[in-house]
Amino acid sequence: MRINKDYHIHSKYSKNGHCKSEIESIVQKALSLGLDEIAISDHGVKHVLYGTNEKNLIKAKNEIIALNKKYEGINIKLGIEANLISFDGLTDITDIVAENCEVIQMGIHYGVIFRGIRGFFEFFLLNFLGRFISPIRRYMIKRNTDAMIKAMERYNIDIITHPGDKIPVDIERLSEKAAETNTILEINNSHKHLTKKEILMASKYAVSFIIGSDSHEYDQIGKFEDALNRIVEAGLSMDRVVNLEV
Repeated sequence: MRINKDYHIHSKYSKNGHCKSEIESIVQKALSLGLDEIAISDHGVKHVLYGTNEKNLIKAKNEIIALNKKYEGINIKLGIEANLISFDGLTDITDIVAENCEVIQMGIHYGVIFRGIRGFFEFFLLNFLGRFISPIRRYMIKRNTDAMIKAMERYNIDIITHPGDKIPVDIERLSEKAAETNTILEINNSHKHLTKKEILMASKYAVSFIIGSDSHEYDQIGKFEDALNRIVEAGLSMDRVVNLEV
């Protein structure tokens, strides 16, 4: 049993030293693991702390073009881990991002400036208070899920990264929309989401899954043991995981 693709790999182009790995080092590590395909997916351009920028995105693309010519046996793609930035479903998937990235992923991250005073207040404060106050949590689950559904309707998103991490969402509603839009749900090896319980809920719908290492150092690439344990415990059919070979 092995992963043949890993699309959630950060590189030196995620700023402030969030990841220091050169893309070529990532490629060499992926080759040593027998991966057929990878995507370099740095944080989206509106992530204040760790986001890449459009200039570096083009640099990464040119580097990837050269590395695809240099190395055989692996396909290297340019990806992005974009950010939800408003409850209207807006993201930081700019025209430059959409035109140049082959794998569009979107996740929830605290390192963004959420749009609008109300949006900022709800995203940061009410999601926090919802950890302790059930009515607020229920309200925010609906708000958060509505926002992600709007994003999937607005953009061509390939993968939702670590759904349920950072802020709570309705996994069943999210999965139903993901099945409708052919959006893959990530089972993240570095984070705990999707959890076993969330996999069980999501699997009720005709949605596909992918394991992502979420590697921030090249030696973490291709790691999938924790995610695989959750898959096995949930009884998810392996053929629903698009990058898992049995």
